[in-house]
Amino acid sequence: MFVAGDFQLLTTTHNHTTLRMNISDKNVDESPSNWRAIDAEQRVNLVRITAIAGFYLIHLLHYYAPRLGDSVVGWLGFDSGKPFPANAHLAVTVLALGWLMQAFAVHFMLQQRRAPDWLATVTTCGDLFWLTAILTLSTGPKSPMVVGYFLILIMTGLRFNLRLVRLATVATIAAYVFLLGAAKWPRGLLKEIEIESVPRHHQLIIVVALLFAGILIGQIVRHGYAIADDIARRWQEKGQQ
Repeated sequence: MFVAGDFQLLTTTHNHTTLRMNISDKNVDESPSNWRAIDAEQRVNLVRITAIAGFYLIHLLHYYAPRLGDSVVGWLGFDSGKPFPANAHLAVTVLALGWLMQAFAVHFMLQQRRAPDWLATVTTCGDLFWLTAILTLSTGPKSPMVVGYFLILIMTGLRFNLRLVRLATVATIAAYVFLLGAAKWPRGLLKEIEIESVPRHHQLIIVVALLFAGILIGQIVRHGYAIADDIARRWQEKGQQ
């Protein structure tokens, strides 16, 4: 064990380095890994809330565009001949509120300095559920909001958890495939909405892009592990001098 400045090196393993920082505003009973996980989840949750608000604002523009005049509809590129169904708008609103409730629940937990190991996995799966449900009840795989899958995948990189990145990659692809299935075989309300699918080559491009996005994020996480191990090794060599 060796001390350098305000950092105290505790352990170094093949996968990660555990560090303790002597910071007065941190709870002394709080482990380094726990407050670092809290910090990562706070950043992710801020992005989550901002993204939900931004996407829902665009949805409102889509729903109310016909009332704003043909010039606004034309500028936004919406199809004035296909107004967004009122019941689908209500469903999307309820789902967006549910997604925000998840985000506020996470915020409350983090304010209590609680970040259990399962939190990142559960919130990632929740994000995929809410996004897929909203896409299914709006414009389907044709929607540009499909990019939300990439945002959810990118957010896993902030946790620096390779297992989470792998899980999120598989789950994101599965969610997109489910969305494609809902467009091809609509049931119930989906028949009224008449969501459109996209060409097969478009589908394959999205799936391959999601796969390689997950691989690249995983490599970034691996690189972070390597940097942490390198820093720990240099500190150990310096402490032995």
